[in-house]
Amino acid sequence: MDRLMDWKGRVLRRRYRLDERVAVGRTVEVFRAYDILEEREVAVKLPLPHLLSDRDFCDSFRSAAHRATRLHHPGIIGVLDYGIEDDRPYAVTEMVEEKTLHELLAAGKKMKPVGALYFTVEMGRILVYLHEQGVTHGSLDERHVFIYPGRRARVSDPGFPVVLGGAASPHPFSQDPRRDLSDLGYLLYRSLTGRSSAEAVADIREGKLRWGDDVPPRLRRLVQLCLDSVSGAGFPHAGDLLREAVSTLREEVPMAPESRPEQGEPDAAEAAEKHLPSIALPRLKRWQIWLGASLLGVAAIFFFVWLLSAAITGSKVEVPNLVGVSVEEAQKLAAERDLGVLVVGKEHDVGVRAGYVISQDPKGGIMVKKKTVIRVLESLGPLTVPNLIGLTLEDARLVLESRGFRLGEVVYREVEGYSENRVVETDPPYGSRLSSGDAVNLVVNRKGSGT
Repeated sequence: MDRLMDWKGRVLRRRYRLDERVAVGRTVEVFRAYDILEEREVAVKLPLPHLLSDRDFCDSFRSAAHRATRLHHPGIIGVLDYGIEDDRPYAVTEMVEEKTLHELLAAGKKMKPVGALYFTVEMGRILVYLHEQGVTHGSLDERHVFIYPGRRARVSDPGFPVVLGGAASPHPFSQDPRRDLSDLGYLLYRSLTGRSSAEAVADIREGKLRWGDDVPPRLRRLVQLCLDSVSGAGFPHAGDLLREAVSTLREEVPMAPESRPEQGEPDAAEAAEKHLPSIALPRLKRWQIWLGASLLGVAAIFFFVWLLSAAITGSKVEVPNLVGVSVEEAQKLAAERDLGVLVVGKEHDVGVRAGYVISQDPKGGIMVKKKTVIRVLESLGPLTVPNLIGLTLEDARLVLESRGFRLGEVVYREVEGYSENRVVETDPPYGSRLSSGDAVNLVVNRKGSGT
């Protein structure tokens, strides 16, 4: 394996150029990278070289990256892609410029009680979503939380394997979602008190939390319930935490709106609406009412005349050929002949550019009455074969079907460096362009072999 710094400047999969190493953690190093295909900055995370001999860790890393690509929530740093290069797995994520909670706490900053409540609501929504997807973050610490303007927070690396206690051996993430609630309690305690990590851990372990006078009793109780969750004495679910955080926020700031309420959640704005003064509508004069009624009558007459002219006209026009034409241009061509265009569906097509017409009904050259609507199928452009290397056969099948492909022929071979039943090759290869419903063939490792 190359030395740690040798990966700077490399291009992974002929797509991701590693420009600058920006961080080194307990299990991964992080590069600022450039996506040559999409022409944007991204972050690339790679396990440290000494962990590559641990096949279980590498498999867990790839599985976590695969799970994370399915997570779509504004509070989660998105995993965009993943793969393997020279037997070293990697994950491609959004590039984040905001500071982590760790950096802010290290600079001596603290959260005010109201700010901490907004933070708790944000984090509660993220955890509710994760747990509903069957994912436990498992390592929710200060370095995995990013603070954004406008009281927003986002988390990274949900479900990725971690190293516990600084040991050399990696461990899978915790499966108990209550662990996330307990970790959030630790983050809140540190953020509200400004205690160092060692001091906060000692306070929590001894059961003697050192609160300032500015922290209200109900917020203290909320933090304690978070801390007690992992033992079963606190919140049983993230939804219970979220409801308590919303209730506490309303108690502290009754008219405060919550940021980005999710569908189905209580919104503080609803309570605020009850206190809004009623606005009296202006009374219209009689001549204004008569004028409005007259205008409506004139408009109704014109509409009736237009319908009548469309019904009695017997003239026909030829349908233009719209296949291969952009939808916008198709609408113009149809309008020139007094015809309409309706997009009835969209599909991926390797032979037709995105936004262009794949097919139409009625077809071009047919004579139809004016005002006829031409139904067209719009192209979404080609589908790109996803990276399936390292996935189990079942996971690869699910990914293909979710992306609009179908599983083709499966061939088994013995390939060094992969676990049993893991995908080692695809045909067509990763990045190829196909249409909806096209088949992707897989080569799967027959049995486990050393890494």
